[in-house]
Amino acid sequence: MKIKRYHVNSLPQAVQQIRLELGENAVILNTKEIKTGGFLGLFKRKQLEVIAASEAAEQKMEQPVPKEAPKEQAETEVLTRINQMEQLLGDFIKYQNQNQNQNQIKQHTPSTLAPWLERLKEQEVDEEVLQYLAKKIMSQHPSIEQQTEQEVGGIVLTALTKLFQDGIAPEGLDANAAIITLIGPTGVGKTTTIAKLASRQVLFQRKKVGFLTADTFRIAAIEQLKTYANILNIPIEVVENSNQLKESLNNLKNCQMIFMDSAGRNYLEEQYIEEINELLSQPFIQENHLVLSMTSRWKDMKQIVEKMKSVQIDRVILTKWDESTCFGAALNLIYHYPYPLSFISLGQGVPEDIMQAEPEYMAKKILGVDEDETGSSTKVERIVSAF
Repeated sequence: MKIKRYHVNSLPQAVQQIRLELGENAVILNTKEIKTGGFLGLFKRKQLEVIAASEAAEQKMEQPVPKEAPKEQAETEVLTRINQMEQLLGDFIKYQNQNQNQNQIKQHTPSTLAPWLERLKEQEVDEEVLQYLAKKIMSQHPSIEQQTEQEVGGIVLTALTKLFQDGIAPEGLDANAAIITLIGPTGVGKTTTIAKLASRQVLFQRKKVGFLTADTFRIAAIEQLKTYANILNIPIEVVENSNQLKESLNNLKNCQMIFMDSAGRNYLEEQYIEEINELLSQPFIQENHLVLSMTSRWKDMKQIVEKMKSVQIDRVILTKWDESTCFGAALNLIYHYPYPLSFISLGQGVPEDIMQAEPEYMAKKILGVDEDETGSSTKVERIVSAF
């Protein structure tokens, strides 16, 4: 396969060069805006970087089907060529539509709104979400151009808060759930999070809870959970395989709520997904929380969620809010996926550094504003009474 990068002024120009150099069967792999040229960092101009590939690029561009080739082979080659051209045309149309929408938003965006949208962009809120917010705000506030930047900040905060509100679970945990299971990739803080949730149930709800861990890949995780179990004076079971799960659950039958810690593994491995599905197929009311870290890039977070689509996910917990300076992924997540947010984690302290997802708190974190800057009078505090 031959892969080539093009710097062009427009996508049609790129398509013309790609066809000429890589042939009709070439496909576009990626497109993005870049800045080129300039002097001492100044006077740079915007261009489009297009990456294309073709398996037949190093061969002759036109290779007629040999006369002795079967009819089926000739038809297959034609269909393949048609599919490749359809994909190329689809990429072109998608880019054109996206670019047209972006240009329309930019052209009609009021000067008082533009700085706030720029803040969201810096927080890695994706383009589709930005367009949705801009359209909604401008349709609801046609005279926004006449308002001050501070007043517009309040409008943006309200819109963001509403968007978050629509994507947040009405309650952190389902009180009727017999098993609360945390799943997710390595390093997101599942074990600490599960200790926080369980301790809140013990200390504030006075519930009899138990721990069950399937994370036998990390001895430290087992020992950590055992330490918390000793402090809280609650039972703990360690499951090494799915065959032991039924017995372990039976040992915890007197518990009102069981918190299960799953193994953190490479989410790209199909075996891991199969193991997770086995853990989640129990004959009880089971609530499954996907745990993701705010220190992850949105691109990586999205890939995890896509890979987990075959898993029964009920809610999402976002950890390490205190370790991140970029919060747009949280907004992208609730916009693109149907999984409500349940909790956000703000530190290592157990049980205090966790709170039920709160719309305005998250909206302010993304905007990077305080009360004075947006004119909002709502004071946002860490919610520990939500348990």
